[in-house]
Amino acid sequence: MNYRAALVTLFLVPTAWGAMSLGSSLTASGEVVCPGENVGEDGEERPGPMRPGDTQCSVLDGSVAVATRTYEQQQRAQSVERRRDARDGVLLLAYGATGTLLAWRATRAKSDGESATDRAV
Repeated sequence: MNYRAALVTLFLVPTAWGAMSLGSSLTASGEVVCPGENVGEDGEERPGPMRPGDTQCSVLDGSVAVATRTYEQQQRAQSVERRRDARDGVLLLAYGATGTLLAWRATRAKSDGESATDRAV
């Protein structure tokens, strides 16, 4: 594999990662899901997604509870996470696409047979 293909491939990796990150954030479910134990209004643990009025969601770090959130707080946290994933996806996609285009153009052969790197030397 020549250096041109390797350079372009290095920029295609963040492009693909950004596209996947953006796609997953845009298609994420609107359900509010507790990452730990979900406690309902009645004080009992409840499996499945949170419902309005749920009083406590234990946020876990591994197997240790580090915080608790209400339904509204968990909903906001998931919304912030989706926006962050979308922003990061757009940035990675733009970086990768720009890098790929510039690497491709900088290493392409000219019509007279002289490459861009030959002219620079």
